[in-house]
Amino acid sequence: MAALEIWEDLTQAEIRGQHLRLVTTTPAVRQFRTGTAVTQRRATRARMVRRRRRSLAVVALVALAWTLLVPGHAFGGTTSGVPYSMEGTIGLTSGTIYVVQAGDTLASIAQQINPVTPKQALAALVHELKSTVVITGEHIVIP
Repeated sequence: MAALEIWEDLTQAEIRGQHLRLVTTTPAVRQFRTGTAVTQRRATRARMVRRRRRSLAVVALVALAWTLLVPGHAFGGTTSGVPYSMEGTIGLTSGTIYVVQAGDTLASIAQQINPVTPKQALAALVHELKSTVVITGEHIVIP
């Protein structure tokens, strides 16, 4: 079976006009696809997905680092159990050596360590000293 196809010769369209061509039942396969190959498009798409994932991971890591590196007081919180406004007034900090004075008790030393929540400091002192009694002149390492 055959059919007629009307086509126009693009190089001599002005001269000849339209032409007829006989088309058989098994036409030659013509490639109408233009542009990049499918494999190239897939590779490009995969590369873009990887780039987006890497960018998202970098943004997440920067946000995590910012959260961990910025101290809590910048957001109105507390650091080490003491409000930021009171941190400069504390005389005893971790690692310092305190010499027990006459009249000192573990509770009074704990109050100097942490005026807001002295119970935490008292528990740490008892754990460090393994005793609830202090003697005048004793050297205590503040936990």
